[in-house]
Order: sequence, then structure tokens, then C-alpha cells
Amino acid sequence: MLLKHWKAAAFLAISVASHVDAGFLNFEGLAKRSNDGTANKPTNKDQFIESLISKMTVSDLVLQLHLMFGDDIVGKDSHNELYEQTMHLSPTSPIGVIHDWYPMNKSFFNTVQKLQLDKSHIKIPMMLVEECLHGVGSFKQSLFPQNIAMAASFDTDIVYRVGRAIGTEARSIGIHGCFSPVLDLAHDPRWGRVQEGFGEDKVLTSHIGVAYSSGLSKNKSWSDPDAVYPIMKHFAAHGAAQAGHNTAPFTGLGTRQIMEDLLVPFKANYELGGARGAMMAYNEIDGIPAAVHPMLYQALEDWNFDGFTLADDTCMRNILTQHKVANSQADAMQQWFNAGGMIDFYDWDLDSYLTITKDLVANGTVPLKTLQSHVRKILGLKWDLGLFKNAYIPENIDPLAIVASHQDVALEAAHKSIVLLKNDNNTLPLSSSSNTKIALIGPFADTINLGDYSGALGQYPAKYADTLRQGMLGHVKKTSHSRVQITSSWGTNSWEYNNQYVVPGYLLSSNGKTGGLKATYYGETNFTSPKATRSEVPAQDWGLYPPPGLSSNNFSAVWEGQFESPTELDVNGWIGLAIGPNSTSKLYVDGKLIASRGYGPSGNVIGTIEGYGWTQQNHSIPPQDGVEFTFKKGAKHQVRIEFQSWNNYKKTANVNSVNSQLIFWWNLVSPNGDALDQAVSVAKDSDVIVLAVGAAWNSDGESGDRGTLDLAPSQDALAKKIYALGKPVILVLEGGRPFAIPDHYEQSSAVLSTFFGGQAGGQAIADVLFGAFNPGGRVPISVPYSVGQIPAYYNYKPSARAAQYLDIPSDPTYPFGYGLSYTTFSATSPTASVKGSSSKRSNIDARAGQTFGGGDWITFSTTVQNTGSVSGSYVAQIYLLGRVSTVTQPVKQLVGFQRVYLNAGEKRTVSIELEVDRYLMILNRANKWELEKGSYTFALLENGGTNADTSKSVTLQCVG
Repeated sequence: MLLKHWKAAAFLAISVASHVDAGFLNFEGLAKRSNDGTANKPTNKDQFIESLISKMTVSDLVLQLHLMFGDDIVGKDSHNELYEQTMHLSPTSPIGVIHDWYPMNKSFFNTVQKLQLDKSHIKIPMMLVEECLHGVGSFKQSLFPQNIAMAASFDTDIVYRVGRAIGTEARSIGIHGCFSPVLDLAHDPRWGRVQEGFGEDKVLTSHIGVAYSSGLSKNKSWSDPDAVYPIMKHFAAHGAAQAGHNTAPFTGLGTRQIMEDLLVPFKANYELGGARGAMMAYNEIDGIPAAVHPMLYQALEDWNFDGFTLADDTCMRNILTQHKVANSQADAMQQWFNAGGMIDFYDWDLDSYLTITKDLVANGTVPLKTLQSHVRKILGLKWDLGLFKNAYIPENIDPLAIVASHQDVALEAAHKSIVLLKNDNNTLPLSSSSNTKIALIGPFADTINLGDYSGALGQYPAKYADTLRQGMLGHVKKTSHSRVQITSSWGTNSWEYNNQYVVPGYLLSSNGKTGGLKATYYGETNFTSPKATRSEVPAQDWGLYPPPGLSSNNFSAVWEGQFESPTELDVNGWIGLAIGPNSTSKLYVDGKLIASRGYGPSGNVIGTIEGYGWTQQNHSIPPQDGVEFTFKKGAKHQVRIEFQSWNNYKKTANVNSVNSQLIFWWNLVSPNGDALDQAVSVAKDSDVIVLAVGAAWNSDGESGDRGTLDLAPSQDALAKKIYALGKPVILVLEGGRPFAIPDHYEQSSAVLSTFFGGQAGGQAIADVLFGAFNPGGRVPISVPYSVGQIPAYYNYKPSARAAQYLDIPSDPTYPFGYGLSYTTFSATSPTASVKGSSSKRSNIDARAGQTFGGGDWITFSTTVQNTGSVSGSYVAQIYLLGRVSTVTQPVKQLVGFQRVYLNAGEKRTVSIELEVDRYLMILNRANKWELEKGSYTFALLENGGTNADTSKSVTLQCVG
């Protein structure tokens, strides 16, 4: 896909812009009401910003450079009563940036914006920045496939539309900047955060990242009321950490690799995608923390970067406490500011941050002009957002209606991210004639699995989330597969302890309607004064505010309705309620109280990744406050949940003090230890087995670094018993990174890599299993045979695999770019044409493609035909093959790709564009950027593997 100019897509779920009243609460009107003397809307950006800078005190400047924790303003009553306490050292300074807030009600945001503008002596609107990894971090809005899955789509169009959806949802609740995209190249899959990025390759990451950023920014239309600015992370070299440990030192090939490879996606996303922020990384590079590394700030300067830099959480503090390159808080802060760092991230409380910065300026350690320069960029961004003209959310924006409109794009994204790795004897798609009895086995048979940055248990929000069993049953009911019988059994947990899993909405009903229980919210804690009713899944985290319809954080609620047992045979398991602190809960089933939790200062939600020691010690204990429960075949139970929440406020730094939360959970792994045997029994009585295993949020995510890439031991044991039955096994792998499990691949008849598919992941997998959608994704990260191969990326240097291992193969099991389809394709050898840059090569409009030079664009063309009997998609991949250079080059390097969708028999010409200066320049031996003259051979390959056929190629001469 051409990244030079992103055209506005036709897609827009709800056109927020069409609802905006240009005169609504504009900044000019607010200025008049506030008597600040501003009579006219600002019209000249530079003059206006300089006029603000000239009036700003040091305290004003510091407040623009401090990331304010939302709870430090909102307070225990959710009435912003902490504002004056927090701002006591500089009460008339404007707030710069707020985080961890997510005000789903527009009045919450607008009230705080007006409050801080009214109190400020200089009228600068605040802006809100939040997490948006694969959806808005409110966890009350849409959640799309994780980034690693989006990269597997090799489809910039769907990625752009997902970015558009997220940007629209974010801005609808007041968010101006999103902590996305993650542009780290995943060079060590043991690293728990692989799922956050777009894989191992710089060109794939650049194109997918630019598509995502362009969607967020609406093609750099930051001032539109449905656009946000992307904040790139983690800058830089964060994905090649020592031993796969998060935040560990960079262990790549050196500075040249950083400049030629790792920084390329960041530069592209800034220049092409509209990114305006860069979050500095935790790691060190050659002894210098990334947060203060001169090379990184020089790179930003070389790009004429006009956005801001932001420390990752505690990143500045780590200069002092972890890296130990500072001798005091003041020293760490001055290093940060003087290096080019701008906004802190919860490193120190505002009082010390403000006091020390003022001292640093007063004694000349940090020049005043440095702070002014930093703030100038932040104000420039606020200008570009249009905040000085309209600082508020329009009253007629409906965030939840916008969310509802994005279900289709969530399903489409999930479909297109699935990769078919193996399909012996056309095992897939499943046929109703030969597979009337399907066993669905594994911990992901009937659980929501969204991955990291997906709320508690990696399963929020549950409203639109579906499970694999749900998707398969739905497909069977509405298609010709109605004769098919599906029987499910978990067999084991998602990781090595008994976890809590949200009861999915399709098993809940009230008043004859499935999808949730009837919730009644009361304005008092004793179940009196009913205020609101609605149908919902009882998996709720209300954050800093009361539930919608209530005015106080002291409240109670009741959920009532029917719960359907999800089993085709009697299964012993667990059931219970998980709640936050300062709350009570009771669970009644068929009129009998079976579980309760009394009031206490702590909750019982198992919401963090637990380490090795904890897991070893607690692997067999029941889920906290769970009770044994027999899920009987076909049973339907009356359920009543009672919940009370008291706002007994205890202020803790950077932790939401108001945190009302309730989860109705289950676990179908038997307390008696017979879950594995039961799963095997179910599988034995089947024609084909769908084995849904892999990883969830509790083993793949931030703090989820692993020493192996195996299945969890209990899952491995389950799988081996399933294979031993000798029946066809379809291995469905979920998770955020590749699995080095060659024996499992070998023993499976078909393999699907589904990653974390987002809220529609279960439906998408079911559609692929039954042939309603033909998979066409490609792996964005090589699947190693063993952890001993790491790093296993495809674009290695020629000497990297010159020697062979004695005990394992040297090549990955599945190389980068690999993926199969239910149909077949043919593609012709590529041709190439060159268009010269109008500024550098104005005398060259179009040439035969034999030579190219600086400033040029090369267009590769190939004709692709679907030679099979069903519609499907093909990913055309163009690679630059190894060449003679003054600096060693990789054996091959992806330079472009395009996914094309074709009906059976359809033929189409596919064009792939390559920007020469962006992707073919190297650092020569003098460390200068150079486009080397010489011969360049480009090949159309099926994947990046060692054995890929390179015969379909075209050779061009670079003339410099």
C-alpha cells in the first residue's frame, strides 16, 4: 500500500464532525466569560504561542511538563475536590496533560476543563493522553485484535480503519493523544510485550504502523473532533532486550542496526502517519539509558520532529534508582530536561517535581529557555488540536453509540489476522458430512481472551466479546452444519494456576433476552432508592466515577437473570464473584447463597501476572473465594448477585482510590483433578478435535517474559494425550508471541495461529474453521524451532547461519511472511518502473525500470490469479536479495507488500511501491547516509524463509 499519501477512507462509523456546532463552548467565548482580556480567536500560531510563553512563570512551564494522574484531581466524591490540594503550590497555573482518567461521560471532562481554565491566570487548555494499544484503555469501548495480530493481516487498509475507529472512540471521551502505536521490532520472542508491536521487520512495522497512525490522526487532521495524535513507543531499541527481559539492556548488533532498522518505523510514523509524540524507552543502549541518550534525541532533531517526548512510567526515576547514572532526583531531572526530555510520567509527586525544577532553573542547571522550548512544542500541539478554539467535547457526542457501530470492523480485523500454518489433507474447512461430532478441547474453548491492556483478567469489556464455543455453536445453528454436534471440555487452565474467567454474556439472559443479566443500581448502599436499570454482563470496573445514572460512589447493585450451563456433560468446576476493595458481594444460585465476600480494604481480583515462585506455590489452590460447582448438562440456573460499594477513601499515589469493581466468574477445571481425563474422554468420542491452547494475559504481556516458548506444562500434557488418540487434531493457537513447539505442529493435521483476536476473535476463528472466511494472514514474526535459535528473524546477516547446530535445525519452523490458504494462486515475475522525485530528478518522469537513484519511487507489478475454487487472498511480498556492499547486508529484506482479495478464477495486477530514500539508504563505513550504487535484485517471494524460490525477480542498477 502506498504510504506517501493516505487518502481519506470512506469508512467512518459515525461522523463525529457532522455533529459539531462550531460555536459550541469555543475558547473565545470562554475567554470572555473568564475576563482574561482575550477578545479574539487566535489566528497566527507562532505569534500566539510566543505571547503565551512570554506570560508563563516557571511554575506554569513545569505544569505543562507534568503528567497529572486523573485521581489527583477527581477525588473520592468524583467532584474534582482534590484540585486545590494538588495544585496548592501553583494554584493559578494551567494543567498541561492528564492521564489515567477515561471520562466516559462528556460532562466529567468538560467540567474539569472549565475548572482549570477558570482558575488559571493564563488560559491554556489541558489535554488528555491515554492508552490505546488495541482499543481505548477505558476498557468500556471496542477492543480489536492485538497489534501482532493486526500485523499478521499484512493489510494496511483494515489497519487504517481500525485506527480510525480507535481514534474516533478516543476523541469522543476527550482523549487527544494515544500511547500508540508500539513500533518496537520484536527480536526476542521471549519478551512478554511482543504482542504490542507489529513483528520483527522494519518495513512491515513501518507500513502497518503508518496505517494505524494515519487512522488515529485521520491523516494528520488533528483538529477534527474525531482525530487524535499518535504517541510512538518505545523510543528506542526496546524489543531486543537481554534474555528477553522487559526493560533490560539492548543486545542487538549496535548503533548501525538501531539507525538503519529500529528507528525506521518511528521516522515513517512521524513523517507519514501524523505521530506527534515519542515515549522514551526504559532500556539502556551501550551504557546510556534511552531516556537520556543523545543519539535518540539527535535523530528526532534530524527529522525536524515538532512533537513532544514523554518518559515511560517511572522512566526518569530509573535513571537514578535502576541505571544509577544520577546521584539525586535533581540530577536525574536535569539530565532528562537537558537531554531533550519533556513530560514526566509519575516519576515524582508534583510538589517535589515543581520545587526541584524551579531550583534547577534558578541555579542555571536547566536553562529557562530549555523549559520554554519544551513547552513551546506542547502548546503547538494544543494549537494543532484546535483546543484554543474549542476545548470541549461537543454535547451531542454519544461514545457508546460510536462503540456499537464498530462491531463489523472488529470482526473483519479478526478474520484477516488469522494465519493458516498447516492444513494436511485439506482438514480445513470442516465438512459437515465427515465431521458430525466435533470435540472442542482446551482452556480457550469457552473463555474470552483479549490479551494484555484489556482490563482485569484480560477480558474487558465483555459486552461484545465472544468465545470460540459461542462462535462455533452460532455457526452450526444458522448454516448447513446444523447436523454437527459440538462437545467442549477445558482440560486445564490458561496458565499454571486456577484462574478467574469472566462468564461470557451469551450464557446469561434476563426477560428472555440473552447477552446479560438485568442490573438494578441503587443510590444507597442498602439497596434502596433505585436509580437505573439495564441489561449487562456483570463484569464491570467503574473507575473514578459512579456507575452511569448514580451521583455517588456509595451505592449498591443487583444483577438477576438466568445462567445457562455451557457443558454437554456434567462438569465439576468453580464459580464466584471477584470485587474491588471496600465492597461486599453475594452470589445466589437457584435461591441459595453459595458465595460471598465481606467488606475489606483489599479486593480478590487476580489481575496481575504472577511470577514463577507464586505460581509454583499456588498452582493447585482454588481461585480466591471460589466455590465448587457442578455445571450440569443443559441446566439453567436462576442467578442473583448483590453488590455494595462504600467510598472509604484512602489516597495512594498513582492508584485509583475509587475502584468499584465486580466480576461474575467461572472456571471449568475440576477441583477433583479429573479435568484432563474428562477432556480426553470427550475427545475420544469425536470425529475431529479442535484443540484451543496457547496463552492468555496472565502469561503473555508486560511482566510476562518467559524462558521458554513452550505451551504451559499442563497444556502440553493435555495436548500429548489428545494426539495419542490418533484422531485429526486442529491446533488453534492463541497468544501474543510465537510458540516453539515443533512436535505439536508435526502431530496436528491443521494449525491456526490466531494471536489475540480482540472482541470478535471467537467468532472469527469459528468462521475460519467452517469455511465462512478463508484465512490469508502471514506470520509477522518467525516461529522458531527452539529458543536456542533466538534471534530467529529472517533478515539475518550471511555469517549468522554459516555454521549449523548439531542438535536442532538452524531455520525456524515457520519463517516470517509464511501463511497458507484454502485456495491456490499463481503470480507472474515482477516488473519494475521508476518515477523520479520532482525535486531531485525532475528530468525523469518514468523509465523502463533498469536504473534508479535518490529521490525515486520504484513500483513493482505482478499479476496474481486465484487458481482455486473458492475466493481468498494472496499477499504479494517483494524482497531485496543479498547484495555486494561496503557494509554487510542481510540475506534478504522485505521492501514492500500488498494483500489482494480475489474470487475463484479472478486475475488482477498488483502494484507495490518502494520509497528508495526511506528504505534503501545505509550508513556507510564513515557513518554517513548513502544510497550505494550497484546492482539490486528484487524478488517476489512466498515468504522470507531460507528455501523460498527466488526465481521470480527483477534486477535494477542504482546510479546513486
